[in-house]
Amino acid sequence: MLFTFVILFLTLGCDLAYGQGEEGNEKEEVTVTLDFSKKGAFGLKNNTSQSVLTDITFKVQDLSVSLTGYTCHYIGTNKYLRLDYDANHPGQLQISVPKPIVIDSITMRTTKKGIFIKYNNKFLSATEKKPIVESINSNNITLTESKKTGESLSSYITSITLTYTRPKLDATLDEKGENVESTISGIAGANKTLALNRTFNPSQLYTMCLPFDLSKKMITEIFGNKTQVYSYDGYQNGELSFSTVKENVVKAGMPFLMRSEYYVEQPKFADVTVRSTTAQTVCGGEWDLCGTFGSYELVADGTQLFLIADGTLAKPKADSRPMRGFRCYLQKHTGTVNGSAQLPSVTIDGETNAIKTAEYAAPTSGTTAYSLSGMKLNAGCKTANGGIMIINGKKFITTNR
Repeated sequence: MLFTFVILFLTLGCDLAYGQGEEGNEKEEVTVTLDFSKKGAFGLKNNTSQSVLTDITFKVQDLSVSLTGYTCHYIGTNKYLRLDYDANHPGQLQISVPKPIVIDSITMRTTKKGIFIKYNNKFLSATEKKPIVESINSNNITLTESKKTGESLSSYITSITLTYTRPKLDATLDEKGENVESTISGIAGANKTLALNRTFNPSQLYTMCLPFDLSKKMITEIFGNKTQVYSYDGYQNGELSFSTVKENVVKAGMPFLMRSEYYVEQPKFADVTVRSTTAQTVCGGEWDLCGTFGSYELVADGTQLFLIADGTLAKPKADSRPMRGFRCYLQKHTGTVNGSAQLPSVTIDGETNAIKTAEYAAPTSGTTAYSLSGMKLNAGCKTANGGIMIINGKKFITTNR
């Protein structure tokens, strides 16, 4: 009997020591690829083959990436991120993850060949078109172009893949997911770690609604110190008014607007308390701002409107009404059909959007359309990234946020 007790005690002790028998200590392995061959990747501006002095931060899941010094993000025959040598501003790429996350391995591909780096305190020496591995430890890596290479003094990176181990997430909130409310109900409680499957581009406007409190500190840590958050003040005299949030916390379920400083892809929110399983509505006179966690079918009669990335209002077209989750929309309070009336203007911190009327539309291939600069668009009236076009003297919008 005593022997059995000792065996059980030792087994349980070992399990707890390695986090196997204690809830919340589970680990998971994650692989993330930074693909620099994509146009507009991570908010980087495409340019010619000439290098520019750079100071950019972007975030992908747990990775925080800083790109500094003379670099070039070139999209042409050969697509790459290039680190260039300069005595005062050498091109440098730093990748870090927060503790207790641990980087396990790194695969880096260049225009010439792929190389493999395994974290074992051994650094690879430089070869043609490959940057110096200046430093690497359990939670960060620094790549830099150095004169020590003795080569062409430029590094051509097409992609970097990192594998790392992190505490297991409680859930991923997917903007395209189904039964989102059930997922939220199942994880309600304190000390939750969640990921939001959504991408944010720098300086663009996004509508938001989350099932947990979001502090200003968390917002700046994830999206950048210059990130702006706006609350809805209401509708008056043809204007929908928003102003900067002055409180330190955006409450769970409350709809709001946000401009991120950084490019952020699938952000992670640690140690949050899921407080609400119901998205809230902010009343504002004739127009209310309504939050939603799951995807939502907007009506196309003009009584429901959405905001796009530049702050312009739009109404859904009849055959394309779904809106993705964790967003908000405007609802005409009276419910009066208003399909042909002029849309309200949007004022944010006292600045009114210059475009006051827009429609959400998908012109046919036979429609002639022009960009804002007067350039005739191709068949189907398609622009590279969607946006605003002119048809018969009217502004049309072909995407939403």
